[in-house]
Amino acid sequence: MKQKSEPVLAMMMAMDKNRLIGQNGQMPWHIPGEMAYFKSVTLGKPIVMGRKTFDSIGRPLPGRPNIVVTRNPDWTAEGVQAVAGLDEALEMAGNLAADSGAEELMIIGGAVLCRDAMPRTQRLYLTVVDHEYEGDTWLESFNWSDWQVISEDVRDPETTGGVPVTYWVLEKP
Repeated sequence: MKQKSEPVLAMMMAMDKNRLIGQNGQMPWHIPGEMAYFKSVTLGKPIVMGRKTFDSIGRPLPGRPNIVVTRNPDWTAEGVQAVAGLDEALEMAGNLAADSGAEELMIIGGAVLCRDAMPRTQRLYLTVVDHEYEGDTWLESFNWSDWQVISEDVRDPETTGGVPVTYWVLEKP
């Protein structure tokens, strides 16, 4: 009998060419098709996010278990499971992935959670917007030299609102 493999810890992030990922708790851009791509990658997989990221989304994302990491033990929201830390979130997400047959569990932000999870992350779905935006939150934990390119999908600026966008899939060597 073939043994099930452990789900891969993956992260999905979008950044501008200066590693900017946020402005006032929101994404600093709107790229046509980016949310559809996000949904296609994460649907059916457990997603782990920080509480501020959940607040910026405003609701649980349908079609996937939502796990929110928060330091506030009294925080709750309908449709999500709140946990106190990354280790607890990864254990819960790993169990949910294994139970559902999902091959990945997904970290989706914010910056602090990504920083803490980056050393353990095995796969990174990284959208790079080839533009400079104004903002206040960066993906400082990302370093290109830690990753090898699995795929690169450069989108025509005419399909992305006039801004060049590249969808990368990266893995740790």
